[in-house]
Amino acid sequence: MKERGFWNRYGLMLLGILLYGIDLTLIIFVTQRLYKNIVEVSFVTALLPINFVFWLMRGKEGREKKREDELNSRLSRWLVPPLFFAMALYIGVEMPYMLESGYSLAMGAGILLYHACLRKRIPGWGQRISEIYVCILVLEFFLLLSFPWITGLRTVNQAEAILTRQGDEEIHYTINISPSELKWIFKDDVPELTRSEKKTGFYVFSAVDQGEAIGVVVSPASGRIIVHTSVSENAALNSIISH
Repeated sequence: MKERGFWNRYGLMLLGILLYGIDLTLIIFVTQRLYKNIVEVSFVTALLPINFVFWLMRGKEGREKKREDELNSRLSRWLVPPLFFAMALYIGVEMPYMLESGYSLAMGAGILLYHACLRKRIPGWGQRISEIYVCILVLEFFLLLSFPWITGLRTVNQAEAILTRQGDEEIHYTINISPSELKWIFKDDVPELTRSEKKTGFYVFSAVDQGEAIGVVVSPASGRIIVHTSVSENAALNSIISH
């Protein structure tokens, strides 16, 4: 009985911690392994654990009051989700290739889904803050998995495949550069960028083309090769690759 009581009390909280750990692992994989930090993430990912820590610091009576406010307040049910949706929309328009947009969307959708459907339909739900957290974290998990397909952003490996198809050899990723840094490479002849290309950075590769060392700059947003030139003819690009 004691073991069952423990899981009844702490099972969802432990599940939430596990899901948060999985989400963090996925964030590291997406941002660093797939996109080499072209994709950024900041404060939004820390909102749930920070809120949970503050909730624990309230003491038993404070936690009970907070729980009642969260679960029963009309403000929490119907005003907070639209705020997160508005945040997701703004970030999605201004910074479409940042994970914050998906996280904000998951927070709003998770709260709305819980109050509108799951709280009344899942037996035993309706009494714990961790239920809302689990809803949000599950949605965030699926959003992270689908991020490459939702955004269409090319990974480093996909950018390398583009160069391989055109015959380049010995392709090595070196660094990322921002749109503003292109002027160092082109000086006065910077190519015109599309709106999506301006919203993110660029991959820089070193490669060999017909026996000559070259530098290549690829846009992950469009897959377009922005620069494909000999490093001996472009000192700025050679310096970027060397560092």
